[in-house]
Amino acid sequence: MRLGNWSLTKSAGALLSLSALAWGVVAGEAHAQKSSFPNVTLPAPTKATYTYPTLSKPKSKGQQFATSRIRTQDAETDNLIRVVPARTQFSVDGTGLTVAVLDTGLRTTHVDFAGKVVAQVNFTNDNGANPNDATDGDGHGTNVAGIIVGRGIHTGIAPGANVIPIKVLSNNGSGSSASIDSGLQWVITNRVAFNITAVNMSLGADSNLITDNFAGDPIIQKIQLLRAANVAVVVSAGNSFFDFGSQQGMSYPAIARETISVGALYDANIGPIFYGSGAIAISTGPGRFTPFSQRLHPSLAPITRTDIFTPGAELTAAGIANDTAESSFHGTSQAAPVACGLCLLAQEYYRRRTSTFPTPTQLENWLRTVTPRTVRFDGDDENDNVINTNLSYACADAVDMLTAAMTEIDNTTPPPPTPSVVLVAWNAGTKTITLTGDVNANSLSVSKSGSQLRIEGGAGTKIRYNNVTSTSATIPNVSGKITVSGDLSGGNDTISGVSLDIATMNLKLGVGNDRVVLNYCNVDLLKLDGGPGTDTFTGTTSKIVLNNSFNYP
Repeated sequence: MRLGNWSLTKSAGALLSLSALAWGVVAGEAHAQKSSFPNVTLPAPTKATYTYPTLSKPKSKGQQFATSRIRTQDAETDNLIRVVPARTQFSVDGTGLTVAVLDTGLRTTHVDFAGKVVAQVNFTNDNGANPNDATDGDGHGTNVAGIIVGRGIHTGIAPGANVIPIKVLSNNGSGSSASIDSGLQWVITNRVAFNITAVNMSLGADSNLITDNFAGDPIIQKIQLLRAANVAVVVSAGNSFFDFGSQQGMSYPAIARETISVGALYDANIGPIFYGSGAIAISTGPGRFTPFSQRLHPSLAPITRTDIFTPGAELTAAGIANDTAESSFHGTSQAAPVACGLCLLAQEYYRRRTSTFPTPTQLENWLRTVTPRTVRFDGDDENDNVINTNLSYACADAVDMLTAAMTEIDNTTPPPPTPSVVLVAWNAGTKTITLTGDVNANSLSVSKSGSQLRIEGGAGTKIRYNNVTSTSATIPNVSGKITVSGDLSGGNDTISGVSLDIATMNLKLGVGNDRVVLNYCNVDLLKLDGGPGTDTFTGTTSKIVLNNSFNYP
């Protein structure tokens, strides 16, 4: 089996090549394997402003099978980090979210990805250089994506999530830094349209770094932009711990502080393993550190540390031989998608509870939560040919991660809402009531009883009429049809009208999920202008002559 290191350098005026982090076997023959955010366009780097690091392929191993043979390894990973109990206990599976996988592409027709591929992009010369064809001729990207979202023969960590394969590595496992840069830019541009909340990059340079001084690096700049938009960028730590003499460090771009960097553990006792790099596991067991996985302890580099360790050997997922094929790989390439899937589960849970997405810092904190299951010592039961660090590292557990998220949410007391004021103006000549202001995510009602018009604000909303601010206002001596005009901002407002005889009702609503409810009203012309969000209108025992409801910008 050809398991040597690939070292690709830059010729004059050319961009460097980059490869993924695993190898595999196909049909018994060995071969080399391998998220409101504006569209942002960064300038292409020039030699005068930035020089890329030398990019090459760290070492690992894997296999491709035409039929399913070793699915028990799915259960081994689930058992070690309690994925199935977490999905059940917290009712999460990644539904509604999308992960972008920058890799060798995807066998999109595999049964494990049925109905999941919402887009595909190709930045290589493979597949006729068709930008819309990310077909995987290598197998690495298909295995990685299957670990995250597979649902079919194999079950991924977040089987309810969708996937976008972004082919930045060719069918021989190599790629250019320009392709990676373009792939990240595509995510930035299309994040909102496809609800991309996570990016997986199981690739990197053959390097062993402890700092992230990459001023002017456009790839790192784009990762920074994605993190600022609460998109988790998950990157494999690298497979060259043995090669670098058991010295701590990580590869590029995992070393960047803005990534969620991931090292690899064994998920079960799979016997002795010999790696092409020279790393040897004389014996293996669940939760043991793999001898190939690079690692960086926070005591040495608190800012650029390895954020989390997850199972990365040996992981089974979809293969490329046919639409039911299977593959099995060792590598931090496989550990990263496990962590990426966990991030999707946490994002779904947090959004359901708070209607917002967590920051990558929150995700890192939850992944690194300290429990007896999540702290593992490198050097107690490892039996290999590397020099272990004899330090403890954070290792993922799905139940503990989501419990930490739940605890944070439950213990966070939202600040009291700032009272908002709705200004009320009444023109007796035109019989027009004008409402201006922010309803502050609460209710505002306009009702008529006899000849009195009454305006009331819900909790947190005050009414100001005739220079008096109170919870309500009353306008006397109102008869005949009135006109209601409103310019109301804020989110999640409920505006209600009761027993009104209206000539024209024209309301402009701001961002949020707004509701307009009319009870026992007669309206000649209803005009509602809703901002971004899900807006609804309900009329109960009301007569609407002309209805021009909810025009969106």
